[in-house]
Amino acid sequence: MLRVFAKSGPLICLALTVLAGNATAQSSPAVDLPILNRGASARFLSQTSFGPDPASIALVTLIGRDAWLAGQLLQPPTLHLPRYEALAETLDPADARHAAWWEIALTAPDQLRQRVAFALSEIFVVSETDSALGNRQDQLAAYYDILVRNAFGNYRELLEEVTLSPAMGLFLSHLGNDKPDPESGRRPDENYAREAMQLFSIGLWELNRDGSAVLDAFGEQIPTYDQDSIEQYARIYTGWTWSHRDSFGRGSRREDETHDPMKAFADHHDAGEKTLIDGTVVPAGQTPEEDLEQALDSLFNHPNVAPFIARQLIIKLITSNPSPAFINRVAAVFENNGLGVRGDLGAVVTAIFLDPEARLGILSDANLYGKLKEPLIRLTHLLRAFEATSASGIYGLRSARSAYGQAPLAAPSVFNFFSPHFQQPGVIRDAGYFSPEFQLQTETQGIRIVDDLAKRVAVTADDASDNQPVLDLSGLVAIADDADAMLDEIDVLLLGGTMSDALRGIATQMIALIPDDGEDATRLRRAQAAVTAAVVSPEFAVQR
Repeated sequence: MLRVFAKSGPLICLALTVLAGNATAQSSPAVDLPILNRGASARFLSQTSFGPDPASIALVTLIGRDAWLAGQLLQPPTLHLPRYEALAETLDPADARHAAWWEIALTAPDQLRQRVAFALSEIFVVSETDSALGNRQDQLAAYYDILVRNAFGNYRELLEEVTLSPAMGLFLSHLGNDKPDPESGRRPDENYAREAMQLFSIGLWELNRDGSAVLDAFGEQIPTYDQDSIEQYARIYTGWTWSHRDSFGRGSRREDETHDPMKAFADHHDAGEKTLIDGTVVPAGQTPEEDLEQALDSLFNHPNVAPFIARQLIIKLITSNPSPAFINRVAAVFENNGLGVRGDLGAVVTAIFLDPEARLGILSDANLYGKLKEPLIRLTHLLRAFEATSASGIYGLRSARSAYGQAPLAAPSVFNFFSPHFQQPGVIRDAGYFSPEFQLQTETQGIRIVDDLAKRVAVTADDASDNQPVLDLSGLVAIADDADAMLDEIDVLLLGGTMSDALRGIATQMIALIPDDGEDATRLRRAQAAVTAAVVSPEFAVQR
């Protein structure tokens, strides 16, 4: 249980113990923090959700972070496939899947689960840009639901469901992967074998638990696997195909396809002896299911998995340059959730969000802490902050991809939209720091993003299309005669109470250009000017 101990005066001591009785090995040190105000609550929600809205800010401020997280862990999953299927009755399949994703991201009550699932979708990547999946939007929606359901589950189960997903089987070509045939020269496809190790589990180099590199006697990094390892695991992933097929093969009639896990055909599986990365020998003659279990267990139990997954989740949710101590604390929870369970993702994400480094923010390290928001998160933040809705109830935001360079399950490759190891050339790279999201932030893309954000602020119900979300600025319009009051509210909703004096001065000048004459239209323009000043600022582009 997460424990909160009351303390005299206006402070509380958060003992960041992921599970009782596990304080020494798995927990973060206790840290004194002020009782939450609305700004601090909004900042917390900018990490744990697709953006704070007035209701969630009020709830976190009332009950605290621990209770909010505990409640979110108990929320049932909002699944994408059912909503996609309903929308696909009237919309183009791709439009329907994107509309389902946006609706759930912006309105679903299980915000923490959805936010973690999105982070997982950028680790366990499949993409509609691949020709095998572009016309299978239902498979993509079903795949996303694997991530949603397992966001707080066990990593080992997630890895198996991903491995046997027909969407992943199509994307990384192990669906229909046949056993070797010396006569024809056929060799097992190595695609999934390689990426399951490099991207989904252990990474390229051996790691210490704090994410630092393990070095050999010559000071060189040590590879986690080699080409022979890839070939051994490729043989494991043979014999698996569509669950609806009566005979082995990759092809399928669309009307027959299911979203069920792939099934194995033993006569197309390489049943020979294989050696895994931990030295375990898989004996000859086993079933495909037995081989797969041993192979995934070998990846799951590898010491690299804890720091590799911990760092990936931290940089996607909290900060681009987590300290080794932060990674070590989270990796320790991955290894043991306090009850002897390895791979408990619910415990892992709780440890991430309640870690002192996450909660203290720039106070933990003013030079290194924080991250550039992903473009998509900047848009979800704005739309949730002002509870955007459309006339039809449909969130028609698929076209946003052109402005933001990003869309759900639409990465250009299995390596995601950006690398967790990307370093912006210049000062950042020279200092040895990482800046993953800057791989998307070209000059052109940066201009497109702020231009689109400003346009979305300006849209009203009178000029919006039926499926176009419109911000609800009525709360700001009601106080539009008071520039300071408006900016105080915008500061909370969009910046978590961190608005600089410089930005406040610019916004004040913009508001002053529209004198209040008491007319509703004028007051709306004042509110729009204030919001625009905030959302196009560099401060809104950064998560602190």
